[in-house]
Amino acid sequence: MKYGFVIFLFFIHFSSFSQVKREFDDIDLFARNAPKNIQNSDELVSYFSSRQARPIEKARMIYVWLTDNISYDARAYNLKNPGDNSPSSVFKSKKAVCAGFASLYTELGEKLGLEIETISGVAKGYEYEENVSDDLEESINHAWNVIRIDGAWRVFDATWGEGYGSSNKKGKLESTKKFDESWFNVDPYHAIFSHFPAEINQQFLDNQIPFKSFLTLPYLIPSAFNSRWLNPQEILLKQKENKKIDIPEFYSPLNDLKLTAPKERILKKGKPNEFILESDEIKNVFIYFNEEEIIPFVADGKKFKYTLNSKSTGTYQLVVSVQNEQLFTILEYVIE
Repeated sequence: MKYGFVIFLFFIHFSSFSQVKREFDDIDLFARNAPKNIQNSDELVSYFSSRQARPIEKARMIYVWLTDNISYDARAYNLKNPGDNSPSSVFKSKKAVCAGFASLYTELGEKLGLEIETISGVAKGYEYEENVSDDLEESINHAWNVIRIDGAWRVFDATWGEGYGSSNKKGKLESTKKFDESWFNVDPYHAIFSHFPAEINQQFLDNQIPFKSFLTLPYLIPSAFNSRWLNPQEILLKQKENKKIDIPEFYSPLNDLKLTAPKERILKKGKPNEFILESDEIKNVFIYFNEEEIIPFVADGKKFKYTLNSKSTGTYQLVVSVQNEQLFTILEYVIE
């Protein structure tokens, strides 16, 4: 089995910027403050159990602890030797590939009383295109978890939450540890654009899709849907009807982003296209035309607005500046 890992290709590297107190801030701090001398999962569960918590909070404790204390084992991946990824081994070594993250998540979750399962399947992560064929069994490359929360199954991927991967000068995987909460408590309709379970009934969709459909779906991260920019059911229906899907690539680390923007990558000359972005984390928004001309948005409180109505052909990049002046590209369009 190959063990997958995510790679994020941002136009400009970003970090997390939110200073707003959020739902899980106290839980996150509690998880990160777990004593470093804890020796096994029973001791960690005892620590977690000292705090009264709802199921979603228990799931969060584990997610944060795993992403904070377990590092992705890039060496094992590069050697194609995943090693021992049992919960006890991972707890001791503090290293794992995806199977180890998922197995330890399951053990900790079960001991805390969660209804949790480990899922094996195909994910659109590192080296996905090189390692995946149209044969599902041969293409299995990843493991993650699902947890039943308030009666509904949700997707949790602590491996992808731990950080991201890139290729070094020798073409080998290099892992960077960086917390990403976007893979915590994911709607199965959002996850299906990147995670395909080997067991079809573990998709947890009203209308399950075949593997060949997954292969042709665009790769989209959860924030593309959380921002209310895209509707996953609309895209799945379009695919089912064999309609063309040409969505611009989307990258955003903003947790609270609300986005209105064109859903087609190719825009028509002279046709108005409205952009509205809203987030506590945004300082400025621009459109870069052919990486030369800068078009600023108009600020209206927390909202940034602009209507693009251009007859100039070329590439248009939607770029956001956040509070610490760093920039990153969210979307890229083309006017032909």
